[in-house]
Amino acid sequence: MSTQHRTRTAPSGATATTGRRRNPLTTTVRNVGIALDTAARVILLGRDGVRY
Repeated sequence: MSTQHRTRTAPSGATATTGRRRNPLTTTVRNVGIALDTAARVILLGRDGVRY
């Protein structure tokens, strides 16, 4: 078996750039916002408001 190493030609994600690292605080705040948004959707809309 041969192992192939794939190199990524472009960064993944809509706003990703080469060599860019997010501030950990920014990432934490963003993730908390996503969690709160999801929780609010579940509370207000029920499970039908969340797509899987």
